[in-house]
Amino acid sequence: MSAAGRAEMHRVVDRLLADFLRLVAERHRGAPVDGEQLREAAQSFAASPQLNNLLSEAHQRFMVSAEMELIRQRRGDPFQRLLAHPFSDLFADGSLSRDILSNYFSFLHLVLGDARDTLTEHCNTILRELKTPDSLAFSWDSFYEDIRAKLILWTVLARIAESFRRFDARRDWFIGLMQHRPQAISISANSFVPRPQAEDPQIFGVEEFKIMFAALFRPLRGMSRSDALAFERHFKATAEHVFGALLNELEAAGAPL
Repeated sequence: MSAAGRAEMHRVVDRLLADFLRLVAERHRGAPVDGEQLREAAQSFAASPQLNNLLSEAHQRFMVSAEMELIRQRRGDPFQRLLAHPFSDLFADGSLSRDILSNYFSFLHLVLGDARDTLTEHCNTILRELKTPDSLAFSWDSFYEDIRAKLILWTVLARIAESFRRFDARRDWFIGLMQHRPQAISISANSFVPRPQAEDPQIFGVEEFKIMFAALFRPLRGMSRSDALAFERHFKATAEHVFGALLNELEAAGAPL
């Protein structure tokens, strides 16, 4: 659990104890209290609207703390930053919600399997090297523009393109995956907080799919000469050869390429 999560846990416990002791003091007006009276007070407290309100408030704060911790972890993961970077403008203008990232990264894990760990380590190596001269002068833009990072991004996109050979079926499966809303959020390795039942459902349909995949694959049609040469050296083929089939399917489906 993060430091924020632990602090929130302490805050909730302090509130519970303070409210319970206040209830006991009000009921017995400072008189000595025996074990049976404490049990009766505990039962009364457990059934009180006051406790329900406190637990509801604590639940919401735990949810916020857990989601903020997930965001912090992702921001520090160069592989995940690299694969989310194409959506920056879409997040900024509200075309896509950052809520899609959990399911998107789950999709990448399904597509890449164990290769994801290797690619993540490659990203960590690149990041360490870029930060070595002067970590204060480092910018994430220098990471995104590093040709080694671009090759990792293109490798992942090639795996995605390969998985979309049966375009319609895979698109529908992907949309279903992106609509999935986990019933709980992890707050540590083995601890989870359930989502409120009234929480809005995840909105992701065909239109979101088209703008998302356009953001991922559109840059492949406008590569610089140096990027195109690096691509061909690495993949032994042009970007059009590797991605042409998927780009044609996306274009036919109305994706803004």
